[in-house]
Amino acid sequence: MPAILTDEVFGCIGAGAAAAVLIVAGGLVVGPQAALYGRFVTACGYAIGCGGVAALVAAWLWLGRILVRSPATGRPRAAVGALAAWGLPLLCGPALFSRDIFSYAAQGREIALAINPYHHGPAVLGGGPWLRFVSPTWSSARSPYGPFFLGIDGLIARHAGGHALIAAALLRLVSCAGVVLLAAALYRLARSYGTDPATALWLGVLNPLMLLHVVSGGHNEGLMLGLMVAGLVCARERRFAAGLALCLLAAAVKLPAALAAVYVAGDWLATSPDGAGRARAAVRMAATGLATALTATAFAGLGWGWLATVTTPARVRTALSPATDLGLVAGRAVRGLGLPVPAAWVLAAVRWGGLAVAVAVGVALFAGRLRRPAATGIGLTLLAIVALGPAVQPWYLLWGLVPLAAACPERLRPVLVWVSAGLCALVFPNGSVVPDIGAVAFLGVTAAVTAGHLRDRDRPDVRPAPV
Repeated sequence: MPAILTDEVFGCIGAGAAAAVLIVAGGLVVGPQAALYGRFVTACGYAIGCGGVAALVAAWLWLGRILVRSPATGRPRAAVGALAAWGLPLLCGPALFSRDIFSYAAQGREIALAINPYHHGPAVLGGGPWLRFVSPTWSSARSPYGPFFLGIDGLIARHAGGHALIAAALLRLVSCAGVVLLAAALYRLARSYGTDPATALWLGVLNPLMLLHVVSGGHNEGLMLGLMVAGLVCARERRFAAGLALCLLAAAVKLPAALAAVYVAGDWLATSPDGAGRARAAVRMAATGLATALTATAFAGLGWGWLATVTTPARVRTALSPATDLGLVAGRAVRGLGLPVPAAWVLAAVRWGGLAVAVAVGVALFAGRLRRPAATGIGLTLLAIVALGPAVQPWYLLWGLVPLAAACPERLRPVLVWVSAGLCALVFPNGSVVPDIGAVAFLGVTAAVTAGHLRDRDRPDVRPAPV
């Protein structure tokens, strides 16, 4: 059946594009790179930017209803058209919702000056334009990113002509190239599972979190997820060596993608007919993994220091992390009881406990991987790691949401939609976040929504049968 782009679809795409323009207009006044204005102009900037975010989320929800209600319009043309119309204004505007892209650029400058960012934070640059927009929180932090990304980062910084903003713009293009790769790969992965590609693209690529924090903010999740999903596609097509290499390259951008490499390796062994076949597959697997790791590391020329800095994001206590919130409450309780246990120890113990539970969930899902699509196991495990991890940022949800989008998670989709929409309201265009009480309230409502949805799913259908 040919795709039909109705007037309603065009109206929805146009509304989302107008919302993106509003976000950019507000960001020009209150974004990380904006000049200082008076209170009235600043208030107008926040109103326009936040209003644009609300309108973009509404347009996304509207398009989702159209795709569900009218399968004839639910073809990828609508999703691709919306991605272009909504993403281009955000890409052409300033970097918003985070200052991390400027940290990337500063780390690239370190590499260009032969300074290892696994040993020194951007503050070693001593000031100047490369540190102008870097968040003070991360100015002395060592890089947690893998060698493949930092190799690209250093290459860009060397050719940016000493201009920090040019380097940041090129890094945003790299992230957006990852989103384009992700869209193509997610389409093929969804088709291989027999799910609607348009719905997968709507949930995984058109997601407002992707548009705001990857296309606009420039986070390297775009590159990580694009490579990871491309690797899963190769594995579905029985090209396991290519799939493993791509997933390992994704892990060399950000480590969580290593989970996909584990699943690809497991599927590779499972498809071997006998013991000799599994032995040959294991040898090829080891050779592919070693060659990919050595190549990525040599490309960056920074050694293996990134394995010691992957916990850098945990230095910031985010209220969106239930483990951190629980650890802080437990620490106060211990202090109130007068027990001789430092609150920091209690916080660390609770955080490690949350990670242990997430690992246990991941092991159980991997053990039963033959009963469900690999994308489901990967997505659920990554969601568990995010939910129970020591530090949670809104865009971390994309780690698990994107593979789940391809596997059509009917039970989880309403919750994922709610969380995606709600997280967009927790970050302002300048990268600041709502007060902790707002984040905790959001977690409480999310728990209630999840419990209510699961309860409704378990409730028997008592509707009368048609006569």
